[in-house]
Amino acid sequence: MKRRELLKGTAGLAAAMGSGALLWSPHAPASAHDTYFSSLNNLLKRDGPGRPVMLIDTARMNHNIDVLTGSVGPEKTYRVVVKSLPSVPLLENVLQRAKTRSLMVFHQPFLNAIAEAFPNSDTLLGKPMPVRAARTFYRKLGEAPFDAANQVQWLIDSQQRLLQYQALARELGVKMRVNLEIDVGLHRGGLPQPEALGAALQVIQGDPEHLSFSGFMGYEPHLTGMKASLDHPAVRSVLDIYRGFLDGARTAGIKLDRLTLNGAGSHTLRIYEHDKTMNDLSAGSGVVMPTDFDTFHLTDNLPALFIATPVLKRYDGNPYMPDAPENMQRLYYIYGGYWKAQMVSPAEVGEPIYQSTNQSPITTSRKVDLRVDDYVFLRPTQSEFVMLQFGDLLAVKGGEFTDRWPVFHQTG
Repeated sequence: MKRRELLKGTAGLAAAMGSGALLWSPHAPASAHDTYFSSLNNLLKRDGPGRPVMLIDTARMNHNIDVLTGSVGPEKTYRVVVKSLPSVPLLENVLQRAKTRSLMVFHQPFLNAIAEAFPNSDTLLGKPMPVRAARTFYRKLGEAPFDAANQVQWLIDSQQRLLQYQALARELGVKMRVNLEIDVGLHRGGLPQPEALGAALQVIQGDPEHLSFSGFMGYEPHLTGMKASLDHPAVRSVLDIYRGFLDGARTAGIKLDRLTLNGAGSHTLRIYEHDKTMNDLSAGSGVVMPTDFDTFHLTDNLPALFIATPVLKRYDGNPYMPDAPENMQRLYYIYGGYWKAQMVSPAEVGEPIYQSTNQSPITTSRKVDLRVDDYVFLRPTQSEFVMLQFGDLLAVKGGEFTDRWPVFHQTG
């Protein structure tokens, strides 16, 4: 319901607050959180900055990393998705725990930051970038000790883009590794069938000074939510298509054991525990578990990422709805809002009155008692971009802040 619709037909917010019937209670007793969130609330009131922050529970994060790497197994590469974990110190922790150096990057400024921070990484682009973005990467690379010719795999989805990249490589006098995006059923681009492979390989093999073939990427999020295993028809279809491209590469004389055969994502990685087709599996959000990732194959993972924001004001009543239902009879204004997130504590929250990025009204029952300056907690629905909105990430373990992790810049 929109704000103006709520106010229409009433005396309005100002009149309601001026009536004296609704009392702002800054010293109400706090009993809204369970033990876990009460501990975080006390920590933030004692040591927090007094503004919205993003918290990462590193013990839960480490548990999730162990679950993901356990699914990947020792014979495959775990590739960490940077857009979902956009912070150098955060990535350092994940890479160290997971014992991998492989990253997937979706944004040119992030790619340059990775080249500087992780000079020994193996980086695969997660989407086909405009050729001007590739040009910008090389221009900004400078003297970084990063061997782009061997450490970046550029994702190519069409013959046209391949020719653009070949022209850039020739112009700059560089060699580029080419990973071909293939359509395994998502229908979001990529080579549509194995028959399209021949022309691309002909260009790559015909220009060994500037191009080399590094593998395939077949993304399949259309499997998300299915309680699927390797024998599920949709999974068999994905793998059959993938194997068709592998057969085409083999016919062209390519040695498959040297290729990066990438696929999966947090939602689907666990499906391929016993698959022998792909040797490189990606996941990022499963490390921190935003709500969009509460799916079948991630039931062993724990929520590790929270937005925490202070309560600014409290009213013992609902000035917008005098006859509000039981779960909307107490009104709080929180610092900020309108994030891609869902309230997690207090757990029983009514529908939002309206959305605001300044100070958002939330409603609860009268059983929920928070003081002004207490915190409420939300789980982001996604980690990418949302994690960039709060400044440094605050790492938490055992009820204490353990570190501050700067996030990437969107431009650069």
